[in-house]
Amino acid sequence: MGHKIAIIIPAYKSRFLRQTLDSMAAQTCRDFAVYVGDDASPEPLEPIVRAYEGKLSITYHRFAENLGGRDLVAHWERCIALSREPLVWLFSDDDLLPPDGVERVLAAAGRYGTEKVFFRLPLIVVDAEGQQKLANPPLPEGKTSDYAFLLDKLNGRISSAAIEYVFSRDVWRVSGGFVKFPLAWCSDDATWARFARYAGGMTSVPGAPVCWRNAEGENISNSSRFDREKLCATTQFIRWIARTYKCRKGDSALAGALGRYAHTILRCSVRGNYGLSDLLRLCAALSKISPSAASYVCLRHLFHIKRL
Repeated sequence: MGHKIAIIIPAYKSRFLRQTLDSMAAQTCRDFAVYVGDDASPEPLEPIVRAYEGKLSITYHRFAENLGGRDLVAHWERCIALSREPLVWLFSDDDLLPPDGVERVLAAAGRYGTEKVFFRLPLIVVDAEGQQKLANPPLPEGKTSDYAFLLDKLNGRISSAAIEYVFSRDVWRVSGGFVKFPLAWCSDDATWARFARYAGGMTSVPGAPVCWRNAEGENISNSSRFDREKLCATTQFIRWIARTYKCRKGDSALAGALGRYAHTILRCSVRGNYGLSDLLRLCAALSKISPSAASYVCLRHLFHIKRL
């Protein structure tokens, strides 16, 4: 009988990969398989992975073409396609699991099944040394709707990372897979909302948190090289929200959340590194949901534009 969980690692960096695999080798339950999809990395990933062949049910596949550099979502999708287990757990090559992580997910699957389910674990963010930088609030009991999740994310009440979600294969397949934006910026948040809609919400799996690593110089969140692409993706994300939640047009909660979200992206994520056309495109997207939020963002940031 096959495993129930496929842990998918779309890998490119070697720096923390051993720590990630160590956290998997330390699991109290071994009913899972690990798939490492090497995105034609110039770093020596294969020797690291091969060292775990006696410790884990692990499959290594090196792709001939680097896809993540131009279409990260497509790389995620092809890595998932390597597997066949009913539950999918998507990792980065530097994330960390608590020792009972798999055991708790399987307990939830025993209660709710392995079809049309979307599980969510507590999350903390750690730095390069594994020291905690921030933690999400405790998970609500039961289920969280896609809309409640979206409002929490837009309002900055939570961080979100792939490692905290486990989804059934049918959710991934039938819902249409991952939402694509440039650099996969905002793709994860749109995707989790999409998956939650199909699954009827996110089911909480309380207990010790999973760790998402945000190391300086290792994540595009900390880089200014891609600010234009990030802003383009943010604009596309807002357009996606306008299409997906058109029934929420005029909802003051969504309008306020989007205004705060756009303000945070402009001030903190791209740090004012944008032009007039970038700002106007963003505000045009906002106006499809809330003209007042668009006006607020435009007026607040119009005089901070850089000449690009």
